[in-house]
Amino acid sequence: MSDRPNCVDCAAIAPETNTSHTLISASFGWRLTRKQLKDGSYRAEWRCANCWRKHKEAAQGTESVPKQAVAAPARAGTTTARWFKR
Repeated sequence: MSDRPNCVDCAAIAPETNTSHTLISASFGWRLTRKQLKDGSYRAEWRCANCWRKHKEAAQGTESVPKQAVAAPARAGTTTARWFKR
C-alpha cells in the first residue's frame, strides 16, 4: 500500500501492507470509520487496534477495566433449587 494511513487518535503510522483491507484483518486490527462533519460531508478515520478499543469503549460508556463474572442476586422468597428439579 503506497499511502499508509495514520491513526486519527495517536498518529501511529499503519504498518506496510499490500492493501488497506489487510489492516482491518485480525493480525493488524486497524479500523476505518466515517465521521460526519458540520458541513454534512464525511471524513474517513483510521484507528490502530489500541485506539479503536478506547474509542469503542468511550462510545459505549464503558471503562477499560477487566470484566468480572457477577452472579445475579436472588429474588426475595425464591430458591435456586427449584431450577434444578427434574
